[in-house]
Amino acid sequence: MDFGVLRETEPTERRVGLTPDGVRSLAAAGHEVWVETGAGHLSGFEDNDYQAAGAQLAWSPDEVAARAKTVVKVRALNDNEADLIQPNQLYCGFLHLAFGSHKVLERLLTQRASTLAYELVEENNRFTLLEPMSAMGARVAVTILQYHLSSAGGGSGRLLGGCPGVPPMRVLVVGGGTAGRAAAREASRVGAWVTVLDINPTTLREVAKELPHVATAISSPTELARHVADCDVVIGAVARRGEPAPKVLDRHLVRSMRPGSTLVDLSIDEGGCAETTVPTTPEQPVTVIEGVRHIAIPNLPSVVAKTSSRALELVVLPYLLRLGELGLEHALRDTPALFKAAQIYKGQLASRRVARHHGMTRRPLEELL
Repeated sequence: MDFGVLRETEPTERRVGLTPDGVRSLAAAGHEVWVETGAGHLSGFEDNDYQAAGAQLAWSPDEVAARAKTVVKVRALNDNEADLIQPNQLYCGFLHLAFGSHKVLERLLTQRASTLAYELVEENNRFTLLEPMSAMGARVAVTILQYHLSSAGGGSGRLLGGCPGVPPMRVLVVGGGTAGRAAAREASRVGAWVTVLDINPTTLREVAKELPHVATAISSPTELARHVADCDVVIGAVARRGEPAPKVLDRHLVRSMRPGSTLVDLSIDEGGCAETTVPTTPEQPVTVIEGVRHIAIPNLPSVVAKTSSRALELVVLPYLLRLGELGLEHALRDTPALFKAAQIYKGQLASRRVARHHGMTRRPLEELL
């Protein structure tokens, strides 16, 4: 199978769909890999690294699209990339088709293309490609937070974990999913007093088992208000898969936070879970609203693009090798995780969610295979 790697075009995206190590593995399995020149540059991987790993360099995205049967990306296709889609191609990446471009969706359908959405790959009730990126983003957020609590970062000059004789800071994590748990783990690791709130008792039991030094409590309006007013840092990590994040932290709650305290919104990629949140950037990560310092950087894994590109590849590569070995149809039949991620199959829309959001009809994948 011929694989292709496009250079990401979104301004905040520095990751790459495959690193030279991934190319080497695919080439060793007998597959040809075409990589657009400069595709890995922002992640620290240069064209000669790809060539040494066995890749063929393509001098334009059009050449990648013309040569590759399977195109590997990180981010969803945008309107400017829609015309790249070729007949009977397979596109893999964090595609988010339900809320994505209608133009891209129409092009995928008319070209009889297929898709595998990384955010939907699920094994053993775990989203095996999405969760590592969520966890990495949370770890990056806590690292950024620590700097911006310092005097040099414009903060109050306090150390998250305190020191002997000086108590640590109080951190509230709202949401005990993958991102929330990773943020709690990182903040606890450096010595902060951490509490996790969640509406699901099972989730809290898992948090308590995994992080015995972290306090947990069932989230309710009363409990949330009490903890928000009493902490130094609030980390929002609430999301509904495939839907905008619920605004669990309204303006009144944010206003109740201590002056100069910090709110980190890890749900910003889904619109943010705080009513006051506006997206910030790695270059200017902090904005002050209602007297509270807000950090809400979208696409945090891209801040550490070399590490996150490799981490993503480690979980993606086994599926790509399986696709290369079996072909798309047999891989979907034999691999439940991929079956769940196939929203379009040979120009036929299979996803109920995508059909609902775009006002289209669908056919179940079981009928299409």
